[in-house]
Amino acid sequence: MSHLEGDWDKISNILNPARMRAKIEQAGKKVGFAGVAAVKKGIVSGAPGGETFEPLQALTVWAKGSSKPLIDHGDLVGSITHENIDANTVWIGVKKGAKGSKGNMANIAAVHEFGCTIAVTDKMRRAFAAKFQGIGIRRDTQYIHIPARPFLRPTLNDPDFRQTIGEIYLNALKEAFLP
Repeated sequence: MSHLEGDWDKISNILNPARMRAKIEQAGKKVGFAGVAAVKKGIVSGAPGGETFEPLQALTVWAKGSSKPLIDHGDLVGSITHENIDANTVWIGVKKGAKGSKGNMANIAAVHEFGCTIAVTDKMRRAFAAKFQGIGIRRDTQYIHIPARPFLRPTLNDPDFRQTIGEIYLNALKEAFLP
């Protein structure tokens, strides 16, 4: 049997699986915080991942008093969060059950992310007219279409954000291998 020479305790510490796992978990948390910041920045700028939101309709601008899509009271931006599922998985989005002044923020986020078509009812017509000073929904309008204004997918698929993720994990590996 040959004799091994050198500082084996030092190399054993560097290759320590627990140390490596801890650094990867720290990186996952950093990715979560970076993702939340990037999504919020994209909403506020109106161009998540460099993709500009479709403009609001004139009636929507009048009703909310602003032309900024996805920003009304700040509830959506405030509900963006992340959760580290395990060392390799980070979830970024709006949690089911997150509440805002307009209701369930997860539902509102899904409508904005994917768009939707809503069937118009007589009750909606009355409520709309009451809220908007007699301006009503026309009788022949059967559906209201809300276009998709994705804010999660463009941000999380953005090459710059992907590069940020790579840099975070690369730095974690460098730190894990330092003596």
